[in-house]
Amino acid sequence: MTLTVPHWPEGLTDATPLPFNIWRVMTHVDGAREVAEVARLAGMTVPDVQDRLRMAADWVKRATQHHQQVSDEMADAVTACLTPVVGPMAAVMVDEALDDLGDGGTLNGLLSHVARQLSPERVQQFARNLRARGLA
Repeated sequence: MTLTVPHWPEGLTDATPLPFNIWRVMTHVDGAREVAEVARLAGMTVPDVQDRLRMAADWVKRATQHHQQVSDEMADAVTACLTPVVGPMAAVMVDEALDDLGDGGTLNGLLSHVARQLSPERVQQFARNLRARGLA
């Protein structure tokens, strides 16, 4: 990003849950202030602000993705993340979860359904795998 006037990513609202270090920047982004001014107000460097702007866009993308209907590619990605955790049963677990959720199943619903079947340690491993693929 260059030294321009930053804007909120499309889909970001005041109600979007973001980590404080991102809101710390976004609260100063008003569509009129340049990046340098936002950095000054947030008490950060310009590169840090640019990083937080990218992070905000990534958060919105993931949040939007979680409310989308599960595609075959998404189901395959979830299965790939679950396989190292539970082995070959991953495909069965994902298929059963999708059957339970029906045609309107969302990624968020799928992940919640699968996570309920795992121990806390396995949920953590599953979450790490999802984050590595940009799904969590």
